[in-house]
Amino acid sequence: SPDDQPGVTDDGDGETPTEAVEMGSWIFVPVSEHLRVPGITGATRIGSYMASANIGGNAAPGRFYGIDRMEFPQVAFFRSDFSSSSLGTLMNRLALDKSALLVNPEFMREYQIHSGDRVELTISMYGERRRIPFIVADMVQYFPTYYPDDETGYLFVGNLDYVFEQMGGIFPYDVWVTTEPGIDPEEMRNALAEYDIRVLSMRGSRESIAEEQDRPERTGVFGLLSVGFAAAAVLTLLGFLLHALISFRRRFIEFGVLRAIGLSVGQMVGFLGIEQLLLIVTGTTAGTGLGIWVSDRFIPFLQVGAERYVNIPPFVVLIAWNDIFRIYAVFGIMLVAAIAGMIWFLMHLKIFEAVKLGEAV
Repeated sequence: SPDDQPGVTDDGDGETPTEAVEMGSWIFVPVSEHLRVPGITGATRIGSYMASANIGGNAAPGRFYGIDRMEFPQVAFFRSDFSSSSLGTLMNRLALDKSALLVNPEFMREYQIHSGDRVELTISMYGERRRIPFIVADMVQYFPTYYPDDETGYLFVGNLDYVFEQMGGIFPYDVWVTTEPGIDPEEMRNALAEYDIRVLSMRGSRESIAEEQDRPERTGVFGLLSVGFAAAAVLTLLGFLLHALISFRRRFIEFGVLRAIGLSVGQMVGFLGIEQLLLIVTGTTAGTGLGIWVSDRFIPFLQVGAERYVNIPPFVVLIAWNDIFRIYAVFGIMLVAAIAGMIWFLMHLKIFEAVKLGEAV
């Protein structure tokens, strides 16, 4: 997201003005100006400031994030496990009261805070400090770019315009944007400059993800998993084919007797086909269930990286259902091939040889 100085406060009712605002040495242009750049699909203001809650004479340090509740859901990444409430519910909490505050559960638990309690935050920004009253409205465990530790402290999220109102003016903030896939960051920076929006710094999630995916240790881990999966799949296919072949050979006499007592080829194919179908369905169902269970419990331990915040947010195991359905399709083709082989085998079965062999045995 570009870290520049565009954007403007609204008038308190959620409507954003369209004129530039000058505060000291900063000029704040409407955040909607970013949308004029080709490739930018959404933009929102985010203010990140040091804050401290005043609880019974004790200071609880943390970081305050001021957001625009209307644009934030269209831009920010927010997972369902970031909060017990949905993102829409959290934004509605902020809309009901401009002084509403979202805090993390650790803060509420540590200081025995409940929803509806009043809390004062001392917010510092660019040399200015103000004690601003808030009302706790809901909890949020994780927030984009927030990494909890002893230095960062607790998490506070509120309305950006309310804080600017209490501070007596607009202060510099960040602008987060969403872009179309494949957009070049430098081209976007140059395009913004054409609208007199100077980008001071830029950090993109796509670039960070691409950098992590190119790490050799990640390639090694995923290569090992891929080789193991391919080997298991090939061995499973070979095992099934060998089982079918050996089973047919072992039951040669049984097939001859069944044909001799009057069973048609179609009846025998149906009997053997159901047998093979039950074998494949049982194996795939048990294998899928066991694989999902093992994945949920052991794959989180295969995270690559030694960074300080490697486990934030928590690792989420995603089941590759598309690949699983491809494996199902392979087993289906294998079943059809086995049934075709059975039909050929039964069509060429010589009853008198099987019965005679049975008498000899």
